[in-house]
Amino acid sequence: MHSLAQRANTLSSIITTGVFIVMILVSILTIANPPILNNQIRFKSAKPIVSLKNTRNYGATKQKPKENAKFKFDMVADFNDLVDWNTKQVFAYVYVEIDNDDSNNNDNENADKIVIWDKIFDDKSKMYFNQKNIKSKYSLWDYSPELHGRTGTFKLGYNIQPHLGPLTFGTIDLNQTITFPEIKV
Repeated sequence: MHSLAQRANTLSSIITTGVFIVMILVSILTIANPPILNNQIRFKSAKPIVSLKNTRNYGATKQKPKENAKFKFDMVADFNDLVDWNTKQVFAYVYVEIDNDDSNNNDNENADKIVIWDKIFDDKSKMYFNQKNIKSKYSLWDYSPELHGRTGTFKLGYNIQPHLGPLTFGTIDLNQTITFPEIKV
């Protein structure tokens, strides 16, 4: 005859095993069917505002100021294609991929990627985003002394955080390139 403690231990082992099997199946389903953003994202009129900054926050000193850029842009995006039954939230961000001075080819691995705006979408009923004149949350500055004359490409990155399973990452080229203007002193 088994004691009450042995019976409780057996029951909890069976329940724990069942829960782990369900968790593994959900993770496999999430990996096997990753969501893809199918709709068209409209991104336009990115206007750079380039200035000189003397603060240490932007990598400068009082003797050597750094070029700093902020942006204003319009964006329309529908993230409903990324949401399924296992989606907890979607983290979307716009970044600028700046060409590197020392690379002679168009290799994206050598490009600097700098995030200028981000947003977390956690309400499944509010995945449609339509705003005009969005100001960049973050300033763009680089370790190289100058930004003017360099080109940058805008891209949208997203990260899908599921309730259970691995994170899913994606990138969309926003088809807008910018050349940083000279600073008027």
